Amino acid sequence: MQPTILTGKTSPVQPIPSASLSENVAFNLLHTVPYFLRGIFTKNHFWSRFFDALHTDRLVVRFCQRLRAKHGSDFIYLYLLQNKALCVFDYDGIKHVLDNSPYIYADPDLKHRGMSHFQPNALTISRGEEWKDRRRFNEAVLNSDRTVHEYGDAFLEIIRTEVRALLEDKVDGLGWEDFDRLFKRVTLQVIFGASARSETELTDRLERMMRESNRVFLLKKSKDFDAFYRRIRAHLAAPEPGSLSALCPHAPSSPLTRQENQVPHWMFATMETLATNTLRALAAIVAHPKVEERVRRQLAGKPFTSGAEVASLKYLRGCLQEAMRLWPTTPMLARLMLADDQLGGQPVPANTQVIILNTFLHRDSEKHYFADRFSPELWLESEENYHFNHLSNGQQVCAGKNLALFIGTAVLVELLRGSRYRLRRPALRPAKPLPHTFNEFRIKLGRIPLY
Repeated sequence: MQPTILTGKTSPVQPIPSASLSENVAFNLLHTVPYFLRGIFTKNHFWSRFFDALHTDRLVVRFCQRLRAKHGSDFIYLYLLQNKALCVFDYDGIKHVLDNSPYIYADPDLKHRGMSHFQPNALTISRGEEWKDRRRFNEAVLNSDRTVHEYGDAFLEIIRTEVRALLEDKVDGLGWEDFDRLFKRVTLQVIFGASARSETELTDRLERMMRESNRVFLLKKSKDFDAFYRRIRAHLAAPEPGSLSALCPHAPSSPLTRQENQVPHWMFATMETLATNTLRALAAIVAHPKVEERVRRQLAGKPFTSGAEVASLKYLRGCLQEAMRLWPTTPMLARLMLADDQLGGQPVPANTQVIILNTFLHRDSEKHYFADRFSPELWLESEENYHFNHLSNGQQVCAGKNLALFIGTAVLVELLRGSRYRLRRPALRPAKPLPHTFNEFRIKLGRIPLY
């Protein structure tokens, strides 16, 4: 694939500027160090709270705005620790990078090293023919082109059953532990079937390997690796009807596919990541009375017993997307250039690392008047916006995007239909700019059953 020549804010006769020593130090203190210590692959509770208290994400936004103004460019070279990287703020530049991934812009070595510890050969760290092969397989199993998965009704029944069980057990309130347990049970059944509902050993092994991967360097083969994949292979060898595993034998596949290595990404994306986003979305909805009123009007008097009914709730789906925009669980997208290309009208050599800062771009108040507001209506017309890449965009857009949004929306439907909630902590005030971090581990919701 040939790169498209682009022109950005930087003049063609002017080289792409570089950040100064002091700017690089500031960037690494505000972004890179918190990024690593919070956990690249799974959250570290202590460091998350620590950097939230320091408001580093808010400071990153201010820093990037000043950096852009000082250098007069949407393309700036800076250092991620010892590695030089090109930071791209320009919309067309971001679109170019993502539209040409992974052929020109591929996963960087650091991501490959960390993810290989628990999901070697995964789609997200694949290149070339392997990426094409694994993308076809993932898209087929996850029904990427469908708003409602072919097993959507069955998945909805799983969600309804699990939410009812949760609410019967937790009469007075909900928090992170409840959402964590709920989404693990839903995930195991969606991927493997009802018999896997309580297979906590599988989720525990994956979580331990992901915590180990946070170190990135000096990784040894995990003690959990072989046992984890033995169990995955056993599930794939005897798939339960109505589960994602049941679709695997019928999806396009080859020796390159490595089916068992695609499964862990489905697991963690639907467990911790989606649980976090759905909990934040519920908290934001109940903290915004006008939003909650609009949601409840759409829910009133309808049974929501089919996947199509859930998929019709575009505003509620927008609430979930908006929580992802405001507090992206992927703070940064990084790519390594496999070939020479041009960005901002300037040549950029192969082996350059390119970064897209979601933490900044999603909250850039100089570009978006709604940057610090909860605005679900933004997602009603189109879900494709290259400024907002919480689920990525372009050729590497999340293959499970529609399925994840369906599951999260369905959980919100079931939670809201029979109860009202009050956000006990931490506070969200609609009249003020929303905080740049929203620690899911601290969220507590009071519950009032409606019947």
